[in-house]
Amino acid sequence: MSNTFDKMKETQEKMAAAIIAALDAGEKAGKWTMPWDATGDFPSNPTTGKTYGGSFNGFWLMMASTAYGDNRWAGAGQWKKSRNLVKKGEKGTTIFFPRFKCAACGTPIGFAKKCRNGHPTVKAEDKAWSGWGTSYVFNNQQTNSPLESVAVEIVDPTVGFEKAAALVEAHGADLSHGGGRAFYRPSEDKIVLPEPGKFNSVADYWAVSLHEHAHWTGAKSRLDRPGITKFAGFGSESYAFEELVAEIGSAFVCKHLGIERDGLFDNHVAYLKSWRKALTDDPSSVSKAISQAGKVMRYLVK
Repeated sequence: MSNTFDKMKETQEKMAAAIIAALDAGEKAGKWTMPWDATGDFPSNPTTGKTYGGSFNGFWLMMASTAYGDNRWAGAGQWKKSRNLVKKGEKGTTIFFPRFKCAACGTPIGFAKKCRNGHPTVKAEDKAWSGWGTSYVFNNQQTNSPLESVAVEIVDPTVGFEKAAALVEAHGADLSHGGGRAFYRPSEDKIVLPEPGKFNSVADYWAVSLHEHAHWTGAKSRLDRPGITKFAGFGSESYAFEELVAEIGSAFVCKHLGIERDGLFDNHVAYLKSWRKALTDDPSSVSKAISQAGKVMRYLVK
């Protein structure tokens, strides 16, 4: 037991030093990359490869998708350009987009780099919001030749990662797979992950699983962390701190179990960098999170 503790202590010290050094590198740290493919689970445009954003369009199309069992949408012209016409008589679903005008002369503008009077319209200060415009999109199932569903590859995440699988099984958390989100829901004491086959690699699957299990340790019956037991909202400092703890805890356990892939550590750091911005008033936040993450590792690896 003492040998395991010594190894965990060594891992924590080395990883902590590496994380702090990487965070201190500032802008040299890269951008976080989502470890799984979520395009099949959020409304997306197959002709552009982009998801529908905004607080309204994404939610509205997600609700509308239930009638078709398909989350793929595009405008009639976009479907036509892809040589797949919308079936006659089909009704479109409304989406909204912002309209802008030239800040210098008030002329309505589209995507041109200059308005018709010659004023530049590239920078944000060159434009002024003028209201909302509407457009119509059609579901993939409303076309003459609907695109086939993309099957999720069947992946057994335990192969080659037996130690991680044994650790998770030993704790017996309420864990299910499905959808395009990874989260721990304290009210139900439940972890939800996308299917293993949706992840960029099996190592990514385990890194995310351990991140959510790190949140799971914060329940009152376990390590009793305020970020879990006294949830103050997604934009709160306590939530940001909890994210630091969970990601550092995941990095610690990944290193201890030998879960690796090229760029995995860099992605840990990029994720930490994005949350540390919410805690700039407390320069010691990372050190405090490292201390809590050490407790997470010891709890999970016990």
